[in-house]
Amino acid sequence: MVRQDKRILLLDFFREQEQESTSFTFLDAANATGYNPKSVGKYISEKLKGTYIFKSDNGGWISEGLSQISNDDFTRLMSQSTSVRKLTPNEKMHQKLIKRSLDAFTLALEMYNRPSLSNRVEAFTIMMVNAWELFLTAEILDALGSGKVFYKNGKSISINDALPLRLQNNDPVKLNIETLIQLRDQATHLLIPELQPQLSRLFQANVLNYQERYRNQMGNSPLAGQSVGMLSLVLDGPATEIGIIKECYGEITASEVTNFLKQFENKAKEIDSDKYSISIDYKLALTKNPSNADLTLSVGDHGQNAVIITQAKDLNTTHPHTTNESIDKINVVLGSKRINRHSFQAICYKHKVKQNNNSVHRNFTDIHRYSELFITWVVKYMTEQKDWLESALKCYKNWK
Repeated sequence: MVRQDKRILLLDFFREQEQESTSFTFLDAANATGYNPKSVGKYISEKLKGTYIFKSDNGGWISEGLSQISNDDFTRLMSQSTSVRKLTPNEKMHQKLIKRSLDAFTLALEMYNRPSLSNRVEAFTIMMVNAWELFLTAEILDALGSGKVFYKNGKSISINDALPLRLQNNDPVKLNIETLIQLRDQATHLLIPELQPQLSRLFQANVLNYQERYRNQMGNSPLAGQSVGMLSLVLDGPATEIGIIKECYGEITASEVTNFLKQFENKAKEIDSDKYSISIDYKLALTKNPSNADLTLSVGDHGQNAVIITQAKDLNTTHPHTTNESIDKINVVLGSKRINRHSFQAICYKHKVKQNNNSVHRNFTDIHRYSELFITWVVKYMTEQKDWLESALKCYKNWK
């Protein structure tokens, strides 16, 4: 329910400042949104100060937590009316449907990322179809009213009926969901662990499609404040051995799997879109820093003894700390709260930490993450050089 509202422009500005971990003034917000600086100040002081907007050390303001609330929640929060308008039955139902959809989406990711769960492929499929059904139903309720959601017999619209009301027939997103529904309906034969490497390409596209549609409709990300690693579903692996499936599950399942894989591969080639199925490509790049490479080629003397090293890097292992986690850990090691968000950004600015992805910093899906090496580096220089932090703050102040 994205609305053309200046308050949403203000929310987008706050989200951007939060994402970039930068401070701002009332004038900055006014220039970005068209508000009068006094109006911005009134909104902040009356509605947001101390909850989502906080004073920064340099005299400006910082935003925290607004990336996790929806456009509609922000609009209600910012309402100038002293009396809160009661929600209509449809609005209440819309909120409940979105909440249930988000719960199903999160649960699907949690189950898929639980290695000990033997039926996680089946659980993920069922929960993701449920998440889409609830979300599309909420969209229909908002756009077309309850008459299009509930049948005369009291049952609500099914996902098969909801899809054509919200997505075009040739939309890769719709085709992706329909394939997921096919898997759910044939769960007995198709949702088996042996198909996970192939199905994960479909699953990953589905998750990214949901995330994009949720953000477009609600304004905020469905995974705001959670680990981006929850999105990492793609698994590369060997081709499915039909003979093994036949031996383990029988001829009927082997036949169903063969037909499905043939249809899936043909459709993926025909549609040729990452919104239907994520492609797995390997790319080589020349780099002066081997630590930046996922694939390293090394040649011995006279071209002999060539060694190929392939290493998949887990972001949660190589760069486990978000901005807030990095600040907390630095302060714990130092034994005092010497670092806050402003001084942290000053260090990053002076030493160009965020300028490029490097061994200590990674920018992944708009979230900055830092390595243990970065924590050690900051602590070392703050401990050994008395004016190191002050120099960074001065440099940052002059830039701003």
